[in-house]
Amino acid sequence: MFRPLPAALPFLLLLSAAPAAAQAIDPKIRAEFDKTDANHDGVLTRAEIDARVARMDVGKTKMPPGKAKQISGAWFMTADANHDGKVTPAEMQGLFRALASRYDTNHDGVVSLEERAAARAAVAGPAAPKGR
Repeated sequence: MFRPLPAALPFLLLLSAAPAAAQAIDPKIRAEFDKTDANHDGVLTRAEIDARVARMDVGKTKMPPGKAKQISGAWFMTADANHDGKVTPAEMQGLFRALASRYDTNHDGVVSLEERAAARAAVAGPAAPKGR
C-alpha cells in the first residue's frame, strides 16, 4: 500500500475539497504541474518527476538520491491513473485531491496545520523508545 511520504504533504495545502468541474485544473496545481513539465509538452514523464523530486529540500538539506527515487516512483505509479506512462494535469489533480480528502479528517475542505502534523506523524510511524 502506498503511503505518501512527508515530502509530498505540502502539496496538500494547495487543494480545496470541491470536486473538479469539467476537469478544470486548480491554478495552484497547474503552476506546480508547469514547474515540473520540463519540456512543456503537457504531460509529466517519470524522468520529469524524478528530476523534480530530486530538487526538493528536506529541511535544510537536499533529499538523499535513493529516497528521492523511492518517492518519485511511488508518486508516479499512483498519479498515472490510466497507466500510460504519463501524468496529465487531471491525473495530478486527482491524486492531490484524493490525498487532501484522506488527510482532511474533519472534511471542512482544508488540510489544517494540525491535520498536516497528524498526517506526518502517521507516515513517520511510532517513534522508537529512547535509550534502547
